[in-house]
Parts: sequence; structure tokens; C-alpha cells
Amino acid sequence: MWLLFHFVFMYFCTPSFWLHLVASICFIPLVKIDRTKPSLSDITPCFALAIMYIGFYLTEELYHFGFLPWWVTTICGFRKKRAYILFTGVLLGLVLVILNSIHITIGHVLMNLGRMIKIKQPSYLSLLFTHLTLAAFLCKMPLVNLKYVDLLAGISAVISGCFVDNMDLFSIGCLFTHPLSTGLSILHLTNLSWYQLYENNHFRRVRYSFHFLYPLGIVCTVVLRKVILSELNYRTYAVSIPSV
Repeated sequence: MWLLFHFVFMYFCTPSFWLHLVASICFIPLVKIDRTKPSLSDITPCFALAIMYIGFYLTEELYHFGFLPWWVTTICGFRKKRAYILFTGVLLGLVLVILNSIHITIGHVLMNLGRMIKIKQPSYLSLLFTHLTLAAFLCKMPLVNLKYVDLLAGISAVISGCFVDNMDLFSIGCLFTHPLSTGLSILHLTNLSWYQLYENNHFRRVRYSFHFLYPLGIVCTVVLRKVILSELNYRTYAVSIPSV
């Protein structure tokens, strides 16, 4: 559960990119005593963790993780869930349309896909390189000063790397970070078995299922709508400017 506490702390305290550099430094002594050797299987969870961070930085909200049951259900293609997929898909489409932002839409997708594929806990060395990469990727000029919040967030990131977290509880916990997002609890109440189905299916997709077309269609529609509206607004503004 520490990963949930870590993201909640980030949400309320807004640390800078320094937290990833602090986490990288703190992982060095753990790498020395860790007997687990890095493997190719570490690539997937490390990549998932990285896009979770990037998605959160884009949205700046945690309640997007509350849609995780829907994303797992659609991507994996669980059967006898069509009514749930349609209803929640409409709700998600309305939320993304109201937010009316491409970067929030992309962040939403990255957050949920990252949380979905983060199944195992990678080695400390892999986590060290992951946070080091994020620190280099998120570094901005001019450099901001290192604050105590960054230190606490970096240490929190290290602690979260020492424990395996529960995906179901993580998603539920993120619902309570915004006053309006608690209403999304119905996504969990109407699909209580989503994580059990995911686990029983060995975290793989159901064969010959095409439910993944629902999220693909929603995201493409929202992004295309934003692009078209932006183009129309630009043309309207250009026409309204009198020529000299």
C-alpha cells in the first residue's frame, strides 16, 4: 500500500523532479545488499512505473486511477462485461470531454496502462535506473532548489520499491483524493471481481476479444474533437482580425 501513500503525498505536496534523483541515490546502498539480480522481466514494471509518473505529472490528479477496473476489463476483454464497459465508457468519455485537454487525456491513458501492467516488483538496480532516467527526463532549467519535500518524496519512492502493493486497493484509495471523484466508487461496486479475474487469467488478455477497441475509440474521439475545435477556433480568430 505504500505506493498509494507515495502518490498521495506527491499529490498534496507537489515535490519537484529532485525526488527522483534523491530516490536514485538512496537506492545505491540497497543495490549493494540486494541479492536479486536484474533481469529482462524488470523492463515491464519499470516502464510501467515510469509512465505512471509521467501520466500523473500530465494530469496532476490521482482520481484517474479510479478508472482502472474499466481499463483492465476492456484491455483484457473479460466476457459478460459489455454493459459495464458501455456504461463506464460513456462516463469516461464525458469526463475527458469536460476536461477538454489532450495532455490530460494522454496522462489518463498512461496512468491506467502503467498501473495495469505493473504486476511484479523489479530489482533495486532497475528501480535506480528508472528514477535516474526520470530525473534526467524531467529536469528543467533553471534548476529549482532542493526542498525537504523532495527528500521525503524520494525516500517514500524508495520505500514503495521495497513492498508489493495491491492494485485493487490502490485504485480505490485514489478515489478519495478529490471531492467529486468519490462518486466513481460505483465503477468498483459494479465490478468487484475485476482484479480476481485479472489475476486468475495470469494478467493476460482473453483470446479473440476486441473490447480494447472501446478505449481506443474513446481516446481517439476525444483527441480528434479537441484538434478540430482548436482548428476552428484558430480560423475564427484569424478571420475576426481585420487586415491592415
